[in-house]
Amino acid sequence: MKAYIKVKKDYNSGLVVGHSQNMQKAISGFNELACEVVPYFSLDDVYNQITKEDIVVDYIQQCENVFAKFNVLNPHVDDYPECLRKFLGRKIWRDTINAISTDEGKWSAGWFVKPVESKKFTGKVISSIKDLIGCGAYNEDFEVLCSEPIEFMREWRCFVYYDQIIDVRPYKGDWHYNYDAEVLDEIMDQFIEWDKRPMACSIDIGVTKDGRTLLIECNDAYSLGAYGLVDYKYAKLLSARWSQLLEREDVFDYRKYQ
Repeated sequence: MKAYIKVKKDYNSGLVVGHSQNMQKAISGFNELACEVVPYFSLDDVYNQITKEDIVVDYIQQCENVFAKFNVLNPHVDDYPECLRKFLGRKIWRDTINAISTDEGKWSAGWFVKPVESKKFTGKVISSIKDLIGCGAYNEDFEVLCSEPIEFMREWRCFVYYDQIIDVRPYKGDWHYNYDAEVLDEIMDQFIEWDKRPMACSIDIGVTKDGRTLLIECNDAYSLGAYGLVDYKYAKLLSARWSQLLEREDVFDYRKYQ
């Protein structure tokens, strides 16, 4: 097994480094796991070499291109799985970007809007016509997820690895606020009842001003932001999800030796 990881030349130092902080972390993590790392500048350079036993650390679209090579189409964790919806604390529904952009009542409502296909644009609050800039194209309509606006005072990324939270990392907000660990335990109790759950993902949570701990969203782990997760744990997280999606053994799943 090899880990193919996208790199770039750092023009300040002249060194070849990970194309992003996450990719640099993956290089370090897979090195710690004694996995062969194959750096590349363009996926086209290595695409034909990649086998079903390998892992690719790249951006979402490039990873999906690799999955398609092995007939794994549209790999994606449900952002708001049915088993966790009671922890949302707000209504979530589907619409289309054109329906929102052509209806003043919708684009001025202050809804949080994100594409069903994550690569279309970054989710954002739409409260004016200006907020729609960059959210679509004149010749393309696509589905979006909408939610009632809610203010989170602090947000965390919970890393889930084989049905256990291995770390919780704050990434936004006021450090005076803290999540309710009992609510997080309840979330995990429901999560492990999900038949088609991913073996690696993140569950993002947030705390409101009135102290409620709520689910923000779930994210797939095959191309996930590390947010400070320890390097080797990040590499194992990637390996677990790639192995599940490609239906092969996870060679870095060391639970079998316990």
